[in-house]
Amino acid sequence: MGVGLTVVVTKLSSPGPAPSPPPGVVYPSPGDTSSGGQGQTVDGIQCNAGEMLNFHVHAHLTILRNGKQVLVPPYIGIVDNTCLYWLHTHDDSGIIHMEAPTERTFNLRQLFDIWGYPLSATGVATYDVPNGDLTVFVDGKQWTGDPYDIELVSHTQVVIELGTVVPPPPYVFPAGD
Repeated sequence: MGVGLTVVVTKLSSPGPAPSPPPGVVYPSPGDTSSGGQGQTVDGIQCNAGEMLNFHVHAHLTILRNGKQVLVPPYIGIVDNTCLYWLHTHDDSGIIHMEAPTERTFNLRQLFDIWGYPLSATGVATYDVPNGDLTVFVDGKQWTGDPYDIELVSHTQVVIELGTVVPPPPYVFPAGD
């Protein structure tokens, strides 16, 4: 007996213009960059006209530069109201949405490739890494491998610190998530 696959597709709602950051806060870049995903498949991840909700989990990304938070921009992976990648952000909360037609594992490389920015010892998004001091934490533990290889599964918490390292701030996912 075969197992049927149900794919739930919801219509892509227009996110409207990106919200303005609070005074004194600068996004490293908009979520929709010319060097990132523009609708083409990126690292095996498609951009679809609607959300794929058969598999839907969240992870969280925090970026700190010398101990101060850098906002992760809204609309990474949402292209001009025409499509959204299975890996994307809706707002500047740092929540990474993983919405795919089937269960799968994503990684941080895919998010940064869709975003169109580097993640290396010399640069994260549009920021230089002071003195090459890049420290990464996953679920509160220091990560010693290549940050591109960090798997994003349900409730993974990634903290990327550039320069001065402070204790990684915890993130509490919203109730019911």
